[in-house]
Amino acid sequence: MFTMRYDIRVGNYRVGMLEKVEINRSVELLADTATITLPAAEYNTALDVESKIKRGDKVTITLGYEETGMVEEFAGWVQRIGTDNGAITIECEDDLFKFRIGLKDQQKTDITLEDLLKLVVKGIGGGYKIDCSYSWTYEKFTINSATGFDVLKKVQEESGADIYIQGDTLHVHPPGQTVGKDIIYDFAQNVQSCNLNYRRADERKVQVVVKAVTPDGKVKERHYGPTGADKVEVKCATSDDASMKLRGESERKRLTFDGYDGSITTWLVPFVIPGDSANLHDADYDYKDGRYFVRAVKTEFSSSGGTREVELGFRLT
Repeated sequence: MFTMRYDIRVGNYRVGMLEKVEINRSVELLADTATITLPAAEYNTALDVESKIKRGDKVTITLGYEETGMVEEFAGWVQRIGTDNGAITIECEDDLFKFRIGLKDQQKTDITLEDLLKLVVKGIGGGYKIDCSYSWTYEKFTINSATGFDVLKKVQEESGADIYIQGDTLHVHPPGQTVGKDIIYDFAQNVQSCNLNYRRADERKVQVVVKAVTPDGKVKERHYGPTGADKVEVKCATSDDASMKLRGESERKRLTFDGYDGSITTWLVPFVIPGDSANLHDADYDYKDGRYFVRAVKTEFSSSGGTREVELGFRLT
């Protein structure tokens, strides 16, 4: 039996009594978030949290077990403080919080994605390097009453890219191109429960419809996949054939494979983040063994225990 430990700091305030923490991380949601829930009172004394913390305060959440050590699970900033049903909730966002700064209205022509990202970083005050795998050029990109966060969200919607901050670097990559640590999960050892469906690629017939706007304002459309299959429509940031093909084939790869859909629930050990790979082993059905891209992780911690729900993306091997 492991002994749970936590160390949660908000500005200069260190959390004492705690009801629960929920951390949501995903390569698809742009920003990682955390919600800290505190009791309304501590040792029969009302918590005066509002006078101790404020929006924009630095937040760190460290969780773990006394026997295995603790890990920083989240670092970010206070976005909102609320009171719900007598409890106090502190809603937090990772460093993407800093990108919620309005940018100067402007229109750029023939600008590469990397130069656009540099423009955004400069507009929010700098401090981040760029690691971008894409090389396309926007014929025209308009920023109008938008924040840096809005621009990144638009890029993600149009490209399907994994966009995240790691340390002092803003990463923009095709899904699954950059994979982190390989985490081994054995259904007989370190998986608490699962919600998985095994499907073969021939059961996942998909035709991806890629749409892009050409420089003259017309909509260009390309199809990737078998005729008659279920259609999935996605946008592409640029209208050149190479970019549209990359967008279509990346989406098909994400949707069609032999393997599991769904999630597994584990304990706090091993530590895993989106972008890592989950290497599943099932002694009873070895043909179902496989390595999957981790799309999202939800971590929950309270007096009843600590768990992680690991959501699987496409199969890597």
